[in-house]
Amino acid sequence: MAKQKFEIIKLGLFLGLIGAIAAGLLAGVAALTKKPIHDAQVKKTDDAIKVVLPPFDNEPSTKAITVDAADGTKVKFYIAKMNEKVVGLAGEGYSTKGFAGKITVMVGLEPSGKIRTVIVTKQNETPGLGTVITERKRDKNISDLFKDTKKATGLPPNKILDGFDGHVVTSGAPPWKVKKDGGIFDFVTGATITSRAVTGAVYKVDATYVDNKEKILDFFKKENKAK
Repeated sequence: MAKQKFEIIKLGLFLGLIGAIAAGLLAGVAALTKKPIHDAQVKKTDDAIKVVLPPFDNEPSTKAITVDAADGTKVKFYIAKMNEKVVGLAGEGYSTKGFAGKITVMVGLEPSGKIRTVIVTKQNETPGLGTVITERKRDKNISDLFKDTKKATGLPPNKILDGFDGHVVTSGAPPWKVKKDGGIFDFVTGATITSRAVTGAVYKVDATYVDNKEKILDFFKKENKAK
């Protein structure tokens, strides 16, 4: 009986030791990968900001303000400057109403709130349907071989995403809708859910900026004075 108890205790100590070693290894791996993951996320954010805003000489991703949207979710704003002058802002927001869940957008804004450019930074939509709305890809064919390659540089077009350019939310106005629902924004047949989600996410970013413009700009002014 005593021997059996001893074996149970020994087994317990052995399992505890194995657990401690495993926990230590997992903590070590987490510590090693934390910085690379963080750096990769920062680079991804920087790349997205560069795409939706005009040239700037500050580091927008190092300072951001997070603002509550009307639906209770968060929208994060970054500011871009050239020679200390504000040239634009980038707003990152999302919708959870995509066909496959969450769709995140980065919206380039003029200081007035007018939309410059929209890109989708995260999505899991159906390839060939939802991705027609969320992706920017330059179609290539044999005729492109004889075109001036300089004309093919820049952001690839996307009819749905480019449809938001130049628009600005009127404070207090109802949310934007796609044409199928009586609105003005284009949609893709067979991917109406994705179209609605992207439209909703873009609206949310712009509406949150318009409704909180003074607060957002004041935040960045104070940050600048604090340097």
